[in-house]
Amino acid sequence: MDISYLLWLEGIRTSLPGFIETLFVIISDIAANSALIILPCLLYWCLDKRGGEFLLFSFSLGTVCNQLIKNTVCAYRPWIRSKVLRPAQGALAAATGYSFPSGHTQTAVNVIGAFGWHYRKKWPWLNIACWVFVVLVAFSRNFLGVHTPQDVIVALVESITIIFATTCLLEWVNTSKGNDRIVAIAAGVFTLAYLLYVLLKPYPMDLNETGAVLVDPVAMQIDCFKSGGIFSGAIVGWYLERTYIGFKETDKRDWKRIVLRLVVGLIVILILHNVPKVLTFTGMDIRWLEFLKNFATGFGASFVGPLAFTAVEGKVLK
Repeated sequence: MDISYLLWLEGIRTSLPGFIETLFVIISDIAANSALIILPCLLYWCLDKRGGEFLLFSFSLGTVCNQLIKNTVCAYRPWIRSKVLRPAQGALAAATGYSFPSGHTQTAVNVIGAFGWHYRKKWPWLNIACWVFVVLVAFSRNFLGVHTPQDVIVALVESITIIFATTCLLEWVNTSKGNDRIVAIAAGVFTLAYLLYVLLKPYPMDLNETGAVLVDPVAMQIDCFKSGGIFSGAIVGWYLERTYIGFKETDKRDWKRIVLRLVVGLIVILILHNVPKVLTFTGMDIRWLEFLKNFATGFGASFVGPLAFTAVEGKVLK
């Protein structure tokens, strides 16, 4: 049934003008663009610290859970399952690895959807607009032929669950002193168990017509190490920020301070993300190298960035 649905959508897609397919590729790619990290950082550093915390937790936890499911189920892409399917060529570059659940849909929900949900009472129209975008991203993955309906439906359910779990977790953190330490320790333990699991579990080794493995297990493990790094880095940094910095968001009319924080913070993230590259000469396993790069990114966003801009703004803004 799922393949029949994708074939039906393929017939519609190929009968429409080419710009329609291009438009859906653009919509889909927005959800996978690394620049999306700017939104939670802008909130966290500058405009609404609690809103930024919410998006950082939602995004990082959603990503790590989605990769855990992907590497557990190991479902192949729809065009691998059925040779009659012809996915949109423009969408193939971002449609790698296992199919279930949809990573694009999960990211759209846990960043854009979470953004709208957090401000639903203050700006109901924003919440509606964000969820319309989420639905478009989810539909685009089917329309472009790179995910089955169950891929996007499960991603939606999983990610919405993450939003509610994040809401409850952050409310619980503020009920008692020391709860944030428990969360940080739990995040570290979970990450270690998660990485050991994806390293030690068996993976399917089916071959394609050329004799290559359909999905490279190491590539999928790398994706898990990336998500584990961003998750643990963000949560550990969040705890240390709460403990040792405790910065406040800026006045929304103080554009100089907002711009300074955003520039300094993004420079810090860019530097920290690239620092682990110096370890390539040591022959370090690419999986652990990617973990360090993404840990540094998450840690930079939640701790080092705030540490840097709070130190700088006292000297620059007088």
